[in-house]
Amino acid sequence: MKIRKMAWYRWLLLLIGLWPGLTLEAQALPNSINSKWESLLEEIVNINSGTGNAVGLDRVRSILIHEFEALGYTTSLINAGDQNKVLSFDFPTAQPEILFVGHLDTVFEKENPFQSFTKIGTTISGPGVIDMKGGIILMLNLLAAESLDHRSKVRIVLNDDEETGSTHSRAILRQQAVKIKYGLVFEPGLGDGSVVTEHSGVRWLKLNVYGRAAHAGLEPEKGINACLEASYKIAKISALSEPERGLTVNVGTIEGGAKPNIVCDQASLTIDIRYRKLADLTEVLAQIETIRSHSSVFNYLLNEGTKSTIESLAELPGMPIESTYELFELAKQSASAVGIEITGRGVGYASDGNNLSETGIQLLVGVGPYGGGMHTNKEFMLTQSYAERLAWLLELTNNILTKGAKQNEK
Repeated sequence: MKIRKMAWYRWLLLLIGLWPGLTLEAQALPNSINSKWESLLEEIVNINSGTGNAVGLDRVRSILIHEFEALGYTTSLINAGDQNKVLSFDFPTAQPEILFVGHLDTVFEKENPFQSFTKIGTTISGPGVIDMKGGIILMLNLLAAESLDHRSKVRIVLNDDEETGSTHSRAILRQQAVKIKYGLVFEPGLGDGSVVTEHSGVRWLKLNVYGRAAHAGLEPEKGINACLEASYKIAKISALSEPERGLTVNVGTIEGGAKPNIVCDQASLTIDIRYRKLADLTEVLAQIETIRSHSSVFNYLLNEGTKSTIESLAELPGMPIESTYELFELAKQSASAVGIEITGRGVGYASDGNNLSETGIQLLVGVGPYGGGMHTNKEFMLTQSYAERLAWLLELTNNILTKGAKQNEK
């Protein structure tokens, strides 16, 4: 995100000392978070809410329920199964026009040493500080703003299994988006402040290879090595990647064998596929099927090779640029109005934007504050990004609701 030149009248006010909160060295927007919201951010960052930590997630939920209800929202707590829950906030009689989407879970388990909120200057670090507890606090800050019109027309949905693909909450998220035209996903912005205008689709597969066990020293000729076959398949599958097309195929884990003195009779590998076009996915799945069906390891004494099967582990549809185009144009106009510039690009990772894209809702992902180190013990937020996002999203949200009101008048 870049700061544009201030309008001439702001510079004039600045020079005569009437523009509040700015000095000659300052930028057009503040670079900090209001102390109230920073304290709330610190409180929830210091609570471990790794996916699956039901106690921690309930503690964070309880704090947020109090905050959203203080703004006039009514809470719905929806059971998603397997201890997972979805929070939804609405005004009792309003028809929502915008969906704010977030998640409470982080990738940090209770045993991880990275557990605390730390602030040094204009940088805040901590588990989930941008992914995405900072985004949730930004939501609250935005909705509490006096200059926000019609907060009653915003629905908020927060799940607790996003970091594992929203397997349990996906259907609920889609149901919450019914009849809503616009959705903002408060994932962190990219490192340069860009928002996400396109998400790759994701498919996870597990390929199982079966051979025949035998004593490696006594009668190895009676064995068929599944681990060796798996290695051939890994090389062939990895060669399918074409990053220039947005297609990546990664073998992420390998398992196999029992003991070094036994010819390996079983092996497995998991495969991560990222794609931009459905045709690319169809093509690569056909190629993997060909690799699966052929055995490079063959025992001519037994006249037998390996056998392999494929099972699907997870699937996320892509979020095509068509799902973001209209909202992104409005976002750029709103950013310009507050003196900043918004850029956008496609990324290979996924979010709940993937899960919502097939509903027809116009989406913008990565509207939350940003910094770096996401999913690592060095995760941090730039406080200036928070201030920039707040000013921009206030303008954008008001513009969306104004546009909706005009359309309803027609």
